[in-house]
Amino acid sequence: MSNESTAGYSSGAEFFRDTAVNYGTEEALGICGRYLDTQLRNEQPNDERQFCRELFAALCEASAGRTDPGALVYPYDFQQANERMESSVYHASRNLNNECARAIDAAINMSCYKTYGYNLELAAMKAVHDFGFPRVNLVLARNFQQREYDGRFSTGNKNWAKMFLVDERAFNEAYLNAHPILVEDFTKYARKLYDAVGAERFALPGRPESGELVHGYEIVRAVAFDDQRGFAIGLNPEAAQQFVACQFTTVENGKREYHGEIYSDELVGAAESYTARILVHMSGGNMKEIQGPTTAEVHTSTVDRENVPGVTQDQPSVLKQIRDAQKAPKPPRKEKTPEHRKNKGDIEL
Repeated sequence: MSNESTAGYSSGAEFFRDTAVNYGTEEALGICGRYLDTQLRNEQPNDERQFCRELFAALCEASAGRTDPGALVYPYDFQQANERMESSVYHASRNLNNECARAIDAAINMSCYKTYGYNLELAAMKAVHDFGFPRVNLVLARNFQQREYDGRFSTGNKNWAKMFLVDERAFNEAYLNAHPILVEDFTKYARKLYDAVGAERFALPGRPESGELVHGYEIVRAVAFDDQRGFAIGLNPEAAQQFVACQFTTVENGKREYHGEIYSDELVGAAESYTARILVHMSGGNMKEIQGPTTAEVHTSTVDRENVPGVTQDQPSVLKQIRDAQKAPKPPRKEKTPEHRKNKGDIEL
């Protein structure tokens, strides 16, 4: 695919929209992703760089509601994965971490369009398109944390990397072999892209919801699958444990029957359970929840957001949506209905 295929389009967002109309969103994600790949070895003028930024932003927007297991990072360490009987999911995520590191190296090498000339912004777009922001960020953070001594890395990137809690065992082979100066600049571009598209609002899979109450908790995020199964996060600011992660079964008329509640006093605890359940379900495994405290922290990039035409800048992040819900007027409570009888496939508590 060449630049001729984009002739006549005033922006990358317009190119993606037209491709999606003609071929469908799923196919458009692949077509436009491959277009970005073809630009890696090109020295681009400013207008072509801007076109690619707009296209990348459109790809992020279009894929935000999709639940791609390849873009989700398993949230628990090896010991917890064993306790939850999810070691196969842990290892699958660990393998993807290693693949992501190799893909970052490959993208950096492919972006060399002349001696000492690299298109690292597009290299970052390629890696994120293939593996998602969470995994790319963690691979980069792990490498900065392991090479704190390296003076070729900037203080800014080193401090950014310290904000992430990285499971050493899950990332111990996700080592970057590219030259440190190239990794340094690649990371700067990845961070700018993260803030430009407001990627924090994509931190959790699924879509935002509001209004439905389950045992006093309002559902604020959910994923539903074609097999009538789904997973959700609920919020009750007045409860001792404000957050709940649960699963549901869709029955007649689209009604949901919720079960398997796991409560947490921090969002991160509910988010970990929610993400792990989704990954296990999509891998075809059986789920077993282990209730326990969490010491993990939620971290986000702090770089100023770059204005990118075609990107909606005022959409709140996933975390901000949930926090704002704590201050919002409470909807009238629905009458309680009897809990459904446990099914064989329900989570064991």
